[in-house]
Amino acid sequence: MAAPNQSGPNSTSLLDKYEIICQLRASGTIPVVKYRSRKTGLQIILARVEGPLVNGYFTLATEAHDDDGLPHTLEHLIFLGSEDYPYKGVLDLLANRCLASGTNAWTDTDHTAYTVQTAGSEGFLNLLPIYLDHLLYPTLTDSGFTTEVYHITGEGEDAGVVYSEMQGRENTDNDRCYRAMLRAMYPEPSGYRSETGGIMKNLRESTSNSKIRQYHQEFYRPENLHIIVTGQVEAEDVFAALEPVEQKILSKGDRGPYTRPWQSPVPPLEASVDKLVQYPSDSEDTGMVLAAWRGPSSVTQYNELISMGVLMEYLTHSSVSPLPIVFVEVIDPLASSVHHSCYENSLSACYFEFSGVPRQKVENIKPLLMSTLERIALGVDRIDMQVMKDILTNLVLREESRLETSPHSTIADHIIGDALYGTACEHLEARLNKKAWYEVLLQQSCQYWVDLLCKYVMDAPSVVVRGVPSLAESTRLEEEEKKRVEARKAELGEEGLKMWKEKVEKAKEMNELPPPSDMLESVPVPSVASINYHPLKAYNNHMEVYPAPLFPSNLAQISQLPFKFQLDDIHSNFVEMIAVLDTVYLPTSLRPYLTLLLDLIFESPVVRGDQVIPYEDVVRELAADTLNQDASVGLALNGRRFSCGSYCTNAAVVIKVEMGKYERGIQWLREILFQSQFTTERVQVKAKKLINSIGKSKRSGPKVAELMFHNVAFKNDTNQNQQNILRQEKFLNNLLQRLTTEEGKVLEELEQVRGVIMQKDRITIHMATDYEQLSAQLDPIAPWRDFVADKDSSRDNILNIVPDSELLSQEDLGNTTGFLTGVGSVESAYLLQSTRCVTEHRDWDVPAILTAIQYLTQLEGPMWREIRGQGLAYSYSISLNPTQGLLILKLARASQLTGAYREALNILNSHINGTTAWDDTLLESARSSLIFEIIEREAVIADVVQQSLLSFFRRVPHSYNKDLIERVAKVTLEDVKRVALKYFTPLVEPSSSKTVIVCHPSSVQETVQELEKFGHKLSVIDSLEESRFADQV
Repeated sequence: MAAPNQSGPNSTSLLDKYEIICQLRASGTIPVVKYRSRKTGLQIILARVEGPLVNGYFTLATEAHDDDGLPHTLEHLIFLGSEDYPYKGVLDLLANRCLASGTNAWTDTDHTAYTVQTAGSEGFLNLLPIYLDHLLYPTLTDSGFTTEVYHITGEGEDAGVVYSEMQGRENTDNDRCYRAMLRAMYPEPSGYRSETGGIMKNLRESTSNSKIRQYHQEFYRPENLHIIVTGQVEAEDVFAALEPVEQKILSKGDRGPYTRPWQSPVPPLEASVDKLVQYPSDSEDTGMVLAAWRGPSSVTQYNELISMGVLMEYLTHSSVSPLPIVFVEVIDPLASSVHHSCYENSLSACYFEFSGVPRQKVENIKPLLMSTLERIALGVDRIDMQVMKDILTNLVLREESRLETSPHSTIADHIIGDALYGTACEHLEARLNKKAWYEVLLQQSCQYWVDLLCKYVMDAPSVVVRGVPSLAESTRLEEEEKKRVEARKAELGEEGLKMWKEKVEKAKEMNELPPPSDMLESVPVPSVASINYHPLKAYNNHMEVYPAPLFPSNLAQISQLPFKFQLDDIHSNFVEMIAVLDTVYLPTSLRPYLTLLLDLIFESPVVRGDQVIPYEDVVRELAADTLNQDASVGLALNGRRFSCGSYCTNAAVVIKVEMGKYERGIQWLREILFQSQFTTERVQVKAKKLINSIGKSKRSGPKVAELMFHNVAFKNDTNQNQQNILRQEKFLNNLLQRLTTEEGKVLEELEQVRGVIMQKDRITIHMATDYEQLSAQLDPIAPWRDFVADKDSSRDNILNIVPDSELLSQEDLGNTTGFLTGVGSVESAYLLQSTRCVTEHRDWDVPAILTAIQYLTQLEGPMWREIRGQGLAYSYSISLNPTQGLLILKLARASQLTGAYREALNILNSHINGTTAWDDTLLESARSSLIFEIIEREAVIADVVQQSLLSFFRRVPHSYNKDLIERVAKVTLEDVKRVALKYFTPLVEPSSSKTVIVCHPSSVQETVQELEKFGHKLSVIDSLEESRFADQV
């Protein structure tokens, strides 16, 4: 079938079919208009976000009163075909042609949202009516239910994409604790207590396709559909694209009465609840505690809900806030962190989460929390109104900053909240312009906040969930699962298992009917010529080839700075300063200190002139002066601890300020780098805090797999390995012991680390701002002249760039092809397999390798159909990282790891040896979706800055991504065949690749035996803490 024709009535008549409901500006800047169709009730909200991408969020309020997972299972089945496009995966294949990378969706407790991102508006408009046909008129076949939701394999195991997803979640610490909290907070019959993802028992025994069809009929109606579009797209074009959808809706006739979801009253919380929740784990070191209360109504008290968020931010926002200073920043901490949030339900729930709580201290959290809050409520510990003012001022700036860093999702989130609970335009206005209420709150007295605390916390019932890790629970679940599966095998017998196998094979055969080529080719691939990129001018004062070190006269002073300096001139109202510190020359014995040092510098005393500023004042002043402060190893700029970004021989320290505090920002960066003072007490507190945060990471399958991968792939003494959670746990515990006997030596070693990495020639400053706007206020370069003590203008003019590929391990593992370990908290499995590959981003094979990867891994491509489509694993990927010089195959949340691995190898091998033909139409989709992903690298201003920083270190021009797009567009079938043979062959061969696997302990031996069939000899790690992965150099 051809794509819907968008030509039709002129724009005037189209506009007449829609009424404007609201017209406003998000944070006073981005235009937002809400329309409603006069005939069908469809609601369309357009937000004119700048940049190259157009985002669609198609949102429906969805309500469930059981754990069958109907909202979630329906979300999955939507993508399996529609009335006009009755083929599984055709939506994603068409999306790939529209300069998108497939589609996506999420299911929350109160809504389901379907998303698509395209480069430019042409592809978005082409896809919009096709997407909506899937939402409103899906096929919802029984065969789709069998493969996508739940089935039993011929071996008697549970499977299905949804089942696999929930298996990886249901018994984790977070899921068990939050589920218990919500069940207690919202008594029957509230839908807020339901597990809308689906409980595994329900998915096996209760969920059915007939229930899903009924659910769709009730909730997937035009009146309940909000079409949210963010990006540069015209209303008239959207209405033209919607015209065939409107006509089809009207042709279906009367839909019956509509009742808006979430209108039923929420049962009251009559009394406090205190629950102990156990979750499976291999260790019983640290747990978590949730403390929650009913909050204001999202419907009628939204501003008061904002106020609750501000109050909780005051209580937790920094290390010297009332809760962290009692629970975290003490010699004997009760938690590694305290966070807060509110569920914006019709009656909200606001909570604190205490993470990294030592097992023996779980019982202490609630009494200390209540006594701490009581002291504030009684005025014994008064609310610091200057700090409150600083927080509110910062929140105003953060709202503006988010419109630069994440404008699409920020605006969409607010609009979704209004779609669920708003009843008037002023409600949407309140959500899109929170800073107006922050300005009101700046005028409130201390008593306002005390009254708020008393009303919702001190004088109200609470729900406290104490989550503790349990070896016994891990054993119980393992034995229970084993018995259940064995009993079912016995019940079904050979005939029953054979019947299921045939049923699944038949369902798969029906689902995999390919769409006709004319249906795919009816949607044209858009041109990239009209894409609106964010403008950038990049300058530097060192002798790198890219970009050339030329700058206009008003930037000439950069050349006189005594350290390496890079400038991104961009459209921004803020200034971001990144100090890149070269750690190459750090001795191996000192390298483990990096994580601790980067954690300490923002929260230690500072020497200012002849004064020592206490750490409490440093933290308060930093919070008041900056929008963001962060530090990490590598250049990912994500603030993740115990992890490494690209170019891992570097560390990055980041400060972001408003332009009015530019000079203050430079002063802060100088002080935290050079003038922070390490003290025994702060080192103790930080070390214990880091140790307490490690327990949760050790229960995470992806994090354990990542650390094993780094150990196998990279040299032992690299940052990748020295910062891993196992080695850091040993190092930090040893450090705490040393502090009792040789504290002077420990502090001296920390200073040695600083002395090595913060020398003038080992620092590069990367700054991003609107240079013209900043120059109108002051001389931007002058404050940098005093940044380093050594003002000698001579400097090392070459960046010391060490690609991660130079750090790859040369270790010979002998007959061993990899390592496998069992983790009790992990019910599904994770696999990483890597081989050496190209090491230059400008290598001529990069475009073809990326395209070949995209061909195989694209949504509804070969691997999607055979791995995710069969419910073998929830996610998979092949990735090329020239910085690392590695090609990596990844399987994640695999319910049947060996089955998923078998399919991955079959697909790779058959395309390598030519037994499966490469298809022109799929290649065209792959090129198009890859081009979108490259454009997406520069989606928002923050992304542009990140890409600019990486360009310097990759030694590529700042036009690299645009040049790469041109080269990808020229990749041919012969190119992908050639690179597949050359680069994918060593990836699939055990002799030329390295493999790590994390699975449940009960699956270890079976996995080892099954992988032997593929030529693997895996070494089993019985205890990670006593293995090579934890060994210090």
